Amino acid sequence: MPQNNHPEADPAASNMDGFGFRFDGQKIDARKGDSIAAALTASGIARFRRTISGEQRGLFCGMGVCNDCLVEVDGVRSRRACMTQVEQGMEVSSQDDTRLGALREALPALPEQLETADVLIVGAGPAGLTAALECCRMEATVIVVDERDAAGGQYFKPRSEGARHVDAQDVQHRAGNALRAAATAAGVRILQHHTVWYARHDKAAKDMGGFELRTTGTGGRCRLSGKTLIVATGAYELPAIVPGWTLPGVMTIGAGQTLVRRYGVAPGSRTLIAGNGPLGLQLAAELTTIGGKVVAVAERSQLRPGGAMLRAALAAPRLVATGVGYQLRLRRDRVPLLNGWEVTGIAASGDALDVDLSQIGASGMRRVRADAVCMGDGFAPQAELLRLLGCSFEMRDGVPRPVRDTQCETDIPGLFVAGDAGGLGGAQLALQQGKTAAQAALTRLGQSVMIDPNMTARVARIGRFQSALWQLYKAPSPDITSAPGDLLICRCESVSLGQVRQAIDAGARDAGAVKRATRLGMGRCQGRYCTRPLVALLQNVGPEVRADTLFAPQLPVRPLSICAVALEKPEWAGHRESSPVARPAPKDKAPLGRETADLVVIGAGVTGLAAALFGAQAGASVICLDQGRLNAEASGGNAGSLHLQLLSWDFGSKAFAGGSAALRTLPLQQESIALWSQLQDELGGNFEMAVTGGMMVAESPDQIAFLEAKVSAEASVDIHSEVIGPDRIRAIAPHLSDRIVAAAWCPGEGKINPLPASASLAAAARAAGALIEELASVTGIVQDGNGYVIETGRGQIRTRRLVIAAGGWSAQIGRHLGVALPIRGAPLQMLVTEPAPPLVPCLLAHADRHLTMKQSHSGTIIIGGAWPAETGPAGQARVLPDSIEGNLWVAQHTLPALSTFKLVRSWAAMNIDIDGAPLLSAIPGHPRVVVAATANGYTLGPLMGREAAALALGRDLPTRLHPFTLERFKTS
Repeated sequence: MPQNNHPEADPAASNMDGFGFRFDGQKIDARKGDSIAAALTASGIARFRRTISGEQRGLFCGMGVCNDCLVEVDGVRSRRACMTQVEQGMEVSSQDDTRLGALREALPALPEQLETADVLIVGAGPAGLTAALECCRMEATVIVVDERDAAGGQYFKPRSEGARHVDAQDVQHRAGNALRAAATAAGVRILQHHTVWYARHDKAAKDMGGFELRTTGTGGRCRLSGKTLIVATGAYELPAIVPGWTLPGVMTIGAGQTLVRRYGVAPGSRTLIAGNGPLGLQLAAELTTIGGKVVAVAERSQLRPGGAMLRAALAAPRLVATGVGYQLRLRRDRVPLLNGWEVTGIAASGDALDVDLSQIGASGMRRVRADAVCMGDGFAPQAELLRLLGCSFEMRDGVPRPVRDTQCETDIPGLFVAGDAGGLGGAQLALQQGKTAAQAALTRLGQSVMIDPNMTARVARIGRFQSALWQLYKAPSPDITSAPGDLLICRCESVSLGQVRQAIDAGARDAGAVKRATRLGMGRCQGRYCTRPLVALLQNVGPEVRADTLFAPQLPVRPLSICAVALEKPEWAGHRESSPVARPAPKDKAPLGRETADLVVIGAGVTGLAAALFGAQAGASVICLDQGRLNAEASGGNAGSLHLQLLSWDFGSKAFAGGSAALRTLPLQQESIALWSQLQDELGGNFEMAVTGGMMVAESPDQIAFLEAKVSAEASVDIHSEVIGPDRIRAIAPHLSDRIVAAAWCPGEGKINPLPASASLAAAARAAGALIEELASVTGIVQDGNGYVIETGRGQIRTRRLVIAAGGWSAQIGRHLGVALPIRGAPLQMLVTEPAPPLVPCLLAHADRHLTMKQSHSGTIIIGGAWPAETGPAGQARVLPDSIEGNLWVAQHTLPALSTFKLVRSWAAMNIDIDGAPLLSAIPGHPRVVVAATANGYTLGPLMGREAAALALGRDLPTRLHPFTLERFKTS
């Protein structure tokens, strides 16, 4: 595996002023303006990080997308080496995800700056800078947000101050310098080194101006509002997914270009370049210019001159001449140009990489030895903000692209997309679209704008060139569907192609289902790299994949430093109620598999699946219906806590009726935890279940008194818990804050992974004969003699017995029967961090704060605590930024080590709000219709499902369950 890949020091690269830093104790020479990644690469170091599974990783994307080049800088974890500039004397170490590293007290989040503008622009590349210039010319207020430390984007990236091997700057550099100079002269305001992590366009945002953005970065946090928004975030390079593509020394072509063009650093002493498109030729030519060795350029297309070349030359003669010049230079330097060849595998061999090349459509094969491989396989728009904002998308070439008109406006008024964020068109088109988007935004603001009469002709000429260029570079697409099963397609979570195939074979038919089954897309890159291969695999077994069936857009848009946004928020009692509506789902036109059943279960969450399983095992014919996908709502979106002690908001002054209803439920929770363990053994699945014990912490005398009263109440229903002191607390959880002085310890609590657990229930229910029908929304229920006719979008079902287990949607189902069920929706959020070494050994909660925490089998830390979300306009539960900030503050306050980690994703799910206790009851007037709703989510799921099925099939309700019927809601 490559490590010291520059055996011969370059005299021109010697550092005369002693500028540098230490990496793993080794002195590293650097140049001013270097990124850590550039300086390490120049020193021959390719290994930057060790993953939670022990794999070595290094520089890959070079633009902050993959999060594989993470290092520790001056004790701060997860700094992106490609985006972090070297400072004199900094201490850098390779990050080991399996160890904690340095600990430090969390710094308070800096104050938030509130600013407004006529136009907000995200991205300071060609499109963003041009749009900003046009806005300034028209005297509109504009704020540009950019993640990099210098404007220009990927195409116009400037040379660093101390770049190596630099002579005269080329045309591309000079154009970028001119554009930056023009922006400076015009007074364009750029928030450099700021990451947008939140974007929304709704009524709340409209009250501020139309669009709201939240950022973190140098100087603190910003909350920006604008009347219009231009997204010019560019594109990111898609990887060539072949065996060995995750090895250190393997990177994208764009990463290689950044090293060469900005820092004058060669990716290795011997570099192989492979891909499809002109960027490989450009990189090879520029690499030889700085003295680098290119062992070969493997181009997937045949690159045969002909009509496409002529059309490209007529549309853009200078660009074609530049490309021909690259080829002539490489031939002069005797670089092998292998047209029609592709990389099929990479293997580590000592300090080198052995690269297998195959001739496309022929039998030619060869092996090349290199210590750096730069590969690419196309581009995808960086459209995460646009997906959060809710504009329309279409699928092209396996990736989602925003739908926009000729003025670059989306179907959300005032939201514009300029440049490659809307689809790859190149820098020249981006420059034109930046101006077009700005003019359209200003027109929407009521300004009179003079439209350039030559704009249409220029755009058409660029379009002709792009069309001819990609005809020239046309090549067959790699076939991921026929690749070997052990090929990793998710580099973040180490998910193999075989695991995805297995999930699809088991019935997964959309991205969310595959994600729940395999963890694909749950890692630091947030699904950016694995989406396209997943689409290919899904389309291989089903209909065309639509953009709205991909991974749901989630906050934050990029992994977010917890300490940067953690802010204390007020605590509260109760839940934020919501009226859930059915979210849009793909329509399934296939008729239902059966038209009759002994028992119909409505809802394919944990309770419904358990009811289907136990009903089928009792000999009944069972159909389980769900409006969406099984386990896709609250059951699949919960944290997997197995609660046995009362939570802080379920006892005392915050609780409903002082917590009496919740207290009565604890014996059922104990029984259900035992049932979970039994099911794991009987079904032969791995639920990742562990009874670790649970600790509710206290940090003041009042909180200790609360715990003592709670423990006494729990003892009254035979639940064992006790108050423990600091010594026992530290023995169990040594990383807790020194503020923690006492805790309630309940040894019977634990955790479970809802994803494999629910999948096992579903598989067992099917094996027992139950039919599970997804995408079958119930539109009506009519009583018919001794039975019921259930209307769905896919046909009718007749049954005599019915279980309503639809969670927060149960009240809507009840209305079909003319019954008002006292079940409300309560959308709640969950947060999850990047993988961490063992920090949370048990289930954690707080005596006076909304908090739950546990650590998953994969190392991520799951943070919850009933922080409210909201119901979005399309019916989905949406995370609130204030809840993210508040939840993170409590978590960091309780476990200070969290401040050194990053938040990777959040999600919201529709929880159930009743009165603190579950509901299990026949419905008055409908004795064969049973409603089952859990007040404590996943813990009670199997028990409630089992008892609901038994009650519906005619068994009397056991005495211990009498307190949980609808009778308790009758008024005297």
